[in-house]
Amino acid sequence: MKNKGLLLIALSLAVAVALTPAVLFPQSTLTAIAVGSGPEGVAYDGSHIWVTNQFSNTVTKLRSSDGRRVGTFPVGKRPLGVVFDGDNIWVANHLDNTVTKLRADDGGVVGTFAVGEGPGAVAFDGFRIWVASRISNTVTKLRRSDGAHLGTFGVGLRPMGIAFSSDANGSYVWVTNNLSNTVTKLRRSDGAHLGTFAVRDGPFGVTFDGANIWVANFFSKNVMKLRASDGVLLGTFPVGDGAAGITFDGTNIWVANNGSNSVMALRPSDGAVLATYGVGNSPFGVVFGGGNIWVANAGSDSVSTSLSR
Repeated sequence: MKNKGLLLIALSLAVAVALTPAVLFPQSTLTAIAVGSGPEGVAYDGSHIWVTNQFSNTVTKLRSSDGRRVGTFPVGKRPLGVVFDGDNIWVANHLDNTVTKLRADDGGVVGTFAVGEGPGAVAFDGFRIWVASRISNTVTKLRRSDGAHLGTFGVGLRPMGIAFSSDANGSYVWVTNNLSNTVTKLRRSDGAHLGTFAVRDGPFGVTFDGANIWVANFFSKNVMKLRASDGVLLGTFPVGDGAAGITFDGTNIWVANNGSNSVMALRPSDGAVLATYGVGNSPFGVVFGGGNIWVANAGSDSVSTSLSR
């Protein structure tokens, strides 16, 4: 199992680097693809894009090569976060206090597992599934194979985002605490608290660029770059209104601005804005997949993409 987890991590990093665009996209507004009602979370499985439709209680599967809808699958009530574990799709059902595990190939339900109250964000660390629950202020660790509980760990108030990082000294889980204005660092092996770091107002999304942690601060209109090894602040950079989703494509950082209806590409070295693209209304989740960026627009019932159609 250990070797398989390491292989999955290596493959994920390889895919991200291999698909990194050499140049920025020329259009100023991205192409919209209709999905379900209130899309928020978005994930890439290597060939398809998965979108959670929070008000339809479904997930939509799109082919990343052309954006064609492959299927729509029922999950729990108000699905928010979504992640791919190498074989399956995991969806956090906010109003059911559960996560649903779906087969990535056909969307079949493998299982539904209880977690904390108000689950919203979900991450895969190469071995286990981690779920951040906004109401219980906890993070739950699940065994990937069968959803068994491996631990529940307290974090800050209203944990919104969750990400995984690894270096020569170990592996870690990072959680943004939206009402505490902090980020918590947990040790992957046992969930031990390794630090709590102050950020700005309303931290939402979080991502790892291979060396640093990036946090989108929803109410501060900026993102912060923290050194992953010790949480030291390396920079604060202005973005749009309502910075929500954030991801790393292997070269650049991408931020979805919920209040500005835009997505921005930032240079990781200095946080410089390289490009800004118009998307749909109230964007939240953002992911890089199939050589393109994908943004879930909760207010437009669509996904915006740089894919040409």
